[in-house]
Amino acid sequence: MPKNDRAGGTDSVRNALRVLLLLRDRGSARVTDVSAHLGVAPSTAHRLLSTLRAEGFVDQEPGSRRYRLGLTLLTMARETLTDRTLPRLARPHLERLCAEVNETVNLLVLDAAEAMFVDGVEGRHALRVAPRTGDRIPAFTAAGGKALLAELPEEQVRTLHARGLPRVTEATITDLDELLADLLRSRTRGYALNLSESVPDVHAVGVVVRDRCGGPLAALTVSAPASRLGRARARELAPLLQRTSTEITAGLPGPDPLAGGR
Repeated sequence: MPKNDRAGGTDSVRNALRVLLLLRDRGSARVTDVSAHLGVAPSTAHRLLSTLRAEGFVDQEPGSRRYRLGLTLLTMARETLTDRTLPRLARPHLERLCAEVNETVNLLVLDAAEAMFVDGVEGRHALRVAPRTGDRIPAFTAAGGKALLAELPEEQVRTLHARGLPRVTEATITDLDELLADLLRSRTRGYALNLSESVPDVHAVGVVVRDRCGGPLAALTVSAPASRLGRARARELAPLLQRTSTEITAGLPGPDPLAGGR
């Protein structure tokens, strides 16, 4: 390979790494921000971001021109924050929330199109939902899974479900456009619902747990029999879930989420 080609390749790699560090520190950035940071033309910055996006290292915020770290890097970060470490850090918060709402609380992560339950604390009602720690279910049937899917670009959700949406219960959403509409509602209101979509007569409400850079890391849910958890109760629980999510984030390793101009 000619020397100038090697130098050009090195510069491209260096710039790509600088973009990722910029997004880590700021949380998100526009093409013009990247252009100014690297000292390159906007067209070069856009081309670099497009390449990183195609590989899943960055994605574009829904309805925005801002870019953020993508699923590939977030998955790597989640795997670095091991399945033991995340539940250990989150466990006291799960226990406090469970004591406060007296319903089962679960912590989930997204693994491709599946939601994996990594920890849970059981409520004390005689009739209650058991934790599902270790279980994997289709993410689109779980409140926590939908909260995390709602963070992804539409085309990525379509790709993950290219083979369709299998029916799990009579209430399962099986139409992809209907699912995308539900994810949009979840993103807009700040929480997702599972209304008997994975287990008959079991409802759940879920919110995203973010890493210290603002990216989606996991999801936190409250599950209960449908008779105790309707839409009105879900609205009441959502602020408690969001507060607990924020507390978990504050205890994670990483940069200060308020630093870097966010």
